[in-house]
Amino acid sequence: MALQFAAFCFIDAMHTQKLQSFFLFLFILLNAGYSGAEEFSLASSCYSSEELQQVRRWEQRWAGKRIDGRNIDLVADLLPESFVEIYKNPATWGAPDEGFYFYIAPYVPIKETPGMYAATRTHAPHIALEPDGSISNYEEVAGRPFPNPRSGLEIAWNFEFNTHGDSCFYQRTGYNIVPARTVEKVGDQDAWELFWVHRVDVDPLPFFSDNPKRLARSTFYHMHSPPEFKNTRMFNLRYIEPDKSDDAYMWFSAFRRIQRISTKQRTDSIDGTDLIYDDEYGWDGQILRNTYTWKGTKELLCARHTDIEKAARTQGQAMLNNIRRERFKTYVVDVYNKDPHYIYAKRVWYIDPETYLILWTEIFDDLGRFWKCFENLTDDVPHGAHQTKNFIVGSHYVDFQRVHAGTWRNNRVKTGVGISRDMFTIYNLQKGGY
Repeated sequence: MALQFAAFCFIDAMHTQKLQSFFLFLFILLNAGYSGAEEFSLASSCYSSEELQQVRRWEQRWAGKRIDGRNIDLVADLLPESFVEIYKNPATWGAPDEGFYFYIAPYVPIKETPGMYAATRTHAPHIALEPDGSISNYEEVAGRPFPNPRSGLEIAWNFEFNTHGDSCFYQRTGYNIVPARTVEKVGDQDAWELFWVHRVDVDPLPFFSDNPKRLARSTFYHMHSPPEFKNTRMFNLRYIEPDKSDDAYMWFSAFRRIQRISTKQRTDSIDGTDLIYDDEYGWDGQILRNTYTWKGTKELLCARHTDIEKAARTQGQAMLNNIRRERFKTYVVDVYNKDPHYIYAKRVWYIDPETYLILWTEIFDDLGRFWKCFENLTDDVPHGAHQTKNFIVGSHYVDFQRVHAGTWRNNRVKTGVGISRDMFTIYNLQKGGY
């Protein structure tokens, strides 16, 4: 926008022979910076007004319709190809007699919190990438660093700066499923997450000044099931320095001892599921461990306003039924890990440009073969007295090579909650284990 405006002024100056005035303007522009509000405002919709009219016309025919194996081909271009096959072959994936189904819902824009808007206006004009791809003042800024992203890396940083309400608690129930035998292993855990930097809603803003370990984020899990993990606890520490590995410790109740989790274990399967530690949220590692290529946009049916309490399932069922998906335009980013020996050759992110949560992820193995597809289901949850925050309330994760799957629900979600920073210590693990 600023460059277009400058070019216009240049032409005008040539015509009017007022070059001196033009160069004075250009000098001011380059030295003062252009900070028009439109440059640093958050998008209110993923669609332009013209695109939205087309979507609304499409919704007149489709909104409210039940989609199942009989008519899935009619919307197949709005779903990952792998998930279309699940709906067409439900018996392979442990479906009940009625098969798998969902409903199409109208698109509803998601608004960010007032704190996110304010932090973006304050900090985004002063954020720039260093030659190595890092943000030089990373720990001091908040909001959306690149409200108008121009590269895959800028999109990845926007994903990183979503602080999930600055702090949160949820109770997760997960099902690890072998569809061929309609058997499953149930997991139940409580989780707490605290962001030490990039805070936008809950004081202190935008970071904790008392942070001697230079933490960026910390998480704590208390496991209640499966039985062999009952009362097991663990925490993970993510550091500000992008080249510093996470620290993670677990109190394993069966042996009544604390074990440090090696960074090499981040690519191990978590208790036989289809997930590795890096898979949380679609990616749970330092941003600069990957390279990112923005491939454009793609419209998909996304579960963005999901009442997880209404989701239906029976034992051994790989997919939740009775959920609602809305037509939505995602950003598509190819993600490659810089480690040539990494377990995945490539991830493909389908990112929500209104929240920068990853809604769909396609994963390819180290030989380049399609392997897994994950879906995150989101909803607006209460955030403070009069606000909401869009949050992941459920997930599907499917391994198409092993014909293995899982799903989870996040219940009792609370964001912006008070969390003691002492929770993320070895002493707390020891105290809780006795």
